[in-house]
Amino acid sequence: MPSSVKLLIVADHASNYIPKKYKNLGLTKKDILTHKAYDLGVRDLAINLSNKLDSQLVLGEYSRLLIDCNRDINDPTLISVISDRKLILGNKRITKKERNHRINKMYKTYHEKINKKILEKQINMIISLHSFNPIFKGKKRSLKYGILSNQDRRLSDLLLNELRKGKNLVGDNEPYKGSLKGDTLFKHALKRSIHHSLIEIRNDLLSN
Repeated sequence: MPSSVKLLIVADHASNYIPKKYKNLGLTKKDILTHKAYDLGVRDLAINLSNKLDSQLVLGEYSRLLIDCNRDINDPTLISVISDRKLILGNKRITKKERNHRINKMYKTYHEKINKKILEKQINMIISLHSFNPIFKGKKRSLKYGILSNQDRRLSDLLLNELRKGKNLVGDNEPYKGSLKGDTLFKHALKRSIHHSLIEIRNDLLSN
């Protein structure tokens, strides 16, 4: 990587950690090991890539079931009551005090770490890593990768061109849309005009 590039890798959904006091939010242990709770394979990928590219790294430390750090603070899905058609009982009637606790302890702490890295390390490129399920609504997804972007496509277009040279099955804003107001890249990259892109990888490709 050129020395002029000061890269930060982030992984919003790297962890499925839920403190014991939450009793898995009423879900089974099996549920906590699935995509409902976190992006499978992303933590190891982010660490390995960061080491290989000598980049900065910030990993989400809590399950997205507690709070989704890749959402605007006013997004109704910040603390979801339903995930993948499953009711999250522990989120159904949370108090204002508990909501504020999760925002301050989990959400704001994560974004403050990103902001600190950007300022201290003079970051000029951010890559956000996520993974997606190979099966959706009973159908197998043929896509291997998705490059998600908002209106700033500078880095995303470069990544798409490189991946397509290798005949990879790669989606442009698939399997999800990359333009979500208030998400991590909106907050930290788009507003600052820092080059950025979100890379989605099918999680069965990260299983070994």
